[in-house]
Amino acid sequence: MIVDKRSGLAVLPGRGRTESLAGLLEGDPRLGGKKPLLVHRIDADTSGVVVFAMTAEAQKNLSEQFRTRTVVKEYWALVRGTPLQESGSVDQPIGADPHDKTKMVIRGADAKKSRTKWVVGQRFAGVTLLKVYPVTGRRHQIRVHLKAMGYPLAVDLLYGGTEIKLSEFKKYFKLGKYQEEKPLMARLTLHAKLLKFVHPVSGVEMTGEAELPKDFRSTIAALERWASRV
Repeated sequence: MIVDKRSGLAVLPGRGRTESLAGLLEGDPRLGGKKPLLVHRIDADTSGVVVFAMTAEAQKNLSEQFRTRTVVKEYWALVRGTPLQESGSVDQPIGADPHDKTKMVIRGADAKKSRTKWVVGQRFAGVTLLKVYPVTGRRHQIRVHLKAMGYPLAVDLLYGGTEIKLSEFKKYFKLGKYQEEKPLMARLTLHAKLLKFVHPVSGVEMTGEAELPKDFRSTIAALERWASRV
């Protein structure tokens, strides 16, 4: 089962979250009582593709594909800054932050080898759209590696980003007397766009793709209009 998860919904309950994608799927009458089995997860505040298995055999097969890193994972990320290169990779071990259990850091506690590849998708004034390909699958890997590069997610409350506002880019931006500017995006600017894997029964290559959510699309459209670069 390939699911397009919304931002703000955890894959599994925990860390103060009671509602979860797994819980919603379990209660979906269209599944006829079948329980989707976890294969992998993405951050609660990341939107996009999540894959579940519908049998124990499929779960074992798919989990092995993730473990052996044969699954292709593509994320789209809006980051602050402008990389000088068109592509690159980050090879930095990631472990738990010894001072904050909610965060991960480079060379933290029990750090493990981690690698993330990236390609520039689109450049704007002070903001860049990156296509990101995590090779390993550590917790918060993309967020930590992008910050280590010096190009953190434009919005990531845990790792420093706050929000994207139109007033940053549009000249002569004005509001009405009693109006308050709303951000273009005030949630994690990270989307799990695509997964490629082999079907656990047929052996056919599968592609699961999630279109960009409305807020992500409208933010890119605003950047194209008001923050385009020649």
